[in-house]
Amino acid sequence: MNEKEIILKPLTDDDVSIFKKWLNKDYIYKWFCPDGNVQKEAWLNEINHRHDEYSFMNHFMVYHQNKKIGFCLYFDCYYLQEYTQKNYGITPDINSVYEIGYLIGEEEYLNKGIGKIIIKKLEEKIIETGGKEIFADPGEGNVISIKTLLSNGFEKINDGDYRKKLK
Repeated sequence: MNEKEIILKPLTDDDVSIFKKWLNKDYIYKWFCPDGNVQKEAWLNEINHRHDEYSFMNHFMVYHQNKKIGFCLYFDCYYLQEYTQKNYGITPDINSVYEIGYLIGEEEYLNKGIGKIIIKKLEEKIIETGGKEIFADPGEGNVISIKTLLSNGFEKINDGDYRKKLK
């Protein structure tokens, strides 16, 4: 897959229904909603309140040749101090540590290297903000995502704690 063919565009209200559809897919639901429907509703609440309560988060749709194929996000961990302390054991300064998340919602695009491209594009956006480190928290059973993170230069700190220092 050519990196230039993958484009990130800000998530719009029209994208919410496709994101919801993707969350219902078994291979996504088990990783994005390991605690069940409560977590699914939390994701939908986050998306629906991205202009107010969650305005510090940056949500994107992933496109390949004008087709929506996935979703990704990044956010400054400074704005979720309690979460960051609990999950990563740190209290970050503003514009220093960011967390990412991503999914490929269309099955025909799985196992084509798109996750690696998405991570690279998110990293570029975080570098533009002045970010110094990126975190990700995949479930340890999500071997494909973990391999993708590792191939993008992330290091495993603990289970569900993968980090990459930026230059």
